[in-house]
Amino acid sequence: MQTTIQLTAKELPDFVAALQTLFKKEKVVEITVSPVHAISLEKKETREEYWAKLKKRLKNLDEGKNIVEFTGEEFERYVAEGSVKYGKRK
Repeated sequence: MQTTIQLTAKELPDFVAALQTLFKKEKVVEITVSPVHAISLEKKETREEYWAKLKKRLKNLDEGKNIVEFTGEEFERYVAEGSVKYGKRK
């Protein structure tokens, strides 16, 4: 399973606790962290709204719903297009 979730640094402790529950049977997991400058994170939502949204997304992952899959080549093309679109050229 692999997913990308955006959250604020303040939300990290609760998120890590949720990850520990989700991956409790795994010996090793890999986590990649990077800063994001996105307008979507500036939208204020209540703690309850946030956790309801997160739980729904985790449930979708468990049930195999709303999952987007693509090849490595498709991913590279997507990244290249985004880099040009947002001015982050290699």
